[in-house]
Amino acid sequence: MPFCPNCRFEYVPEITACPDCGANLVESLPAITELAPDVEWTKLQPLPGMIYAKMVTEVLDERGIPNYIQSLFGSGGLGVVTGGDFAGADARIWVPVSFQDEAQRVQDEMMKEGE
Repeated sequence: MPFCPNCRFEYVPEITACPDCGANLVESLPAITELAPDVEWTKLQPLPGMIYAKMVTEVLDERGIPNYIQSLFGSGGLGVVTGGDFAGADARIWVPVSFQDEAQRVQDEMMKEGE
């Protein structure tokens, strides 16, 4: 399965470019820790689905907080976001330790608004 080197989404083999950012897809992704070996990553509380995780990461991106999503449903590659938004598939966002408190507050506030 091809992956977007920027968004880190996984796509079906027929897709050759990322529909979100336009990058050419690659066959495999380096581990996040390889991209930033001096960064210590930590996970936030699990979310009830990929759609929620994507919404939270949009806000984190706007605030300049590095992040990536790990699907807890089971996916290819590194367990990082796949192309599907499976209902009931829990997801977890990872951020650098130095951003953990701020990122968790953002996630908590967004999830509280949806109640």
